[in-house]
Amino acid sequence: MLGKAGRAAAAALPRLRGRAARSVPTIAASSYRWCSAGAERSTSLGAYLQSCGAVWGDAFEVEPVQSSDDRRTHSWQVAMPPERLAGLRRADPLESAAFPLPGGSRGRFQFFPKGDSDCSDPGSCSLWLCSDARACGEVSLRIGDVVKPKGASEFCRLEDAIKGDIIEISLQLGQEKLEETTPAVEQSLRLSGLELAEWQLFGASSLKAAQEGNLGQLVSSPPFRFHHVLLGDFYLELLPGFPYPEHCVILFRSRVPTMQLQISLSVGSAFSKTILALGKSTVEDDLKAASYLQVNLGAPGVLAEDGSITVSCKLEEVVSIPAQLRGMIPKLNERTKWPKRI
Repeated sequence: MLGKAGRAAAAALPRLRGRAARSVPTIAASSYRWCSAGAERSTSLGAYLQSCGAVWGDAFEVEPVQSSDDRRTHSWQVAMPPERLAGLRRADPLESAAFPLPGGSRGRFQFFPKGDSDCSDPGSCSLWLCSDARACGEVSLRIGDVVKPKGASEFCRLEDAIKGDIIEISLQLGQEKLEETTPAVEQSLRLSGLELAEWQLFGASSLKAAQEGNLGQLVSSPPFRFHHVLLGDFYLELLPGFPYPEHCVILFRSRVPTMQLQISLSVGSAFSKTILALGKSTVEDDLKAASYLQVNLGAPGVLAEDGSITVSCKLEEVVSIPAQLRGMIPKLNERTKWPKRI
């Protein structure tokens, strides 16, 4: 039973069908997507790919960025053992977590160990600073002993950058006073391995639930994919104000009709739930079936110091695949033999 608050919220469900605001503003440079092969628990599709000869490597965690109190110095140590380097190809990026910059903006490192798509030197690595700031002032980027005033496709030789299986990357900003800005980027998405996505929504503390039984504005993550393109795009949604004004619910979306996935959703250490996600289900369907993770935004550990919320989404099992998709899976046999990372 939903109770009084739940019935009031359910009565407001028709207002969601228009869903005019599908997502908060984003810019391309702020999407967090780097994948490395690896999974501890096999899914149905993963087991099939393994039977065709695919080999899963270990998933490497994203190392944290160390920042100074004045937000002008940032350093990032990237572990680069031989097995990790061997699993990377040209134009494969390693991206840091977001870090604060002066003026209220954010930045992140984007590092290509084997060069980006514009790199013409096979032995060089590429480094870029991505930011939502209009201007960062004087910039000094460093990899090991090489310093440059901006990012570059041929930043330095990779063999010179690796010191004891570690690559040291840093940023030093000048002392100019930067204009306070409101970041245009409101969210980020990071994929880790083949089955785990982390969605960070900035400014979650300011999400407002409508009054008198109405629901808040539905916020959607950027689309992402688990395993293979044949499974289609997935995305997460956050709905404020259900079933109580200070609460929200996290929903999982799949665009493949009739596909069933077992999904684990979690926020912090206090809120987690495993749901059976159905392809093409609606918000109304999921709320009625309780196929969501309910989160109290005021509970300890839910919101970070900057007011953001991070949702972890893990694919636990592919329960059911449409017949048309099952017929296409054998065509992956040849792809698994290609010399590339799955």
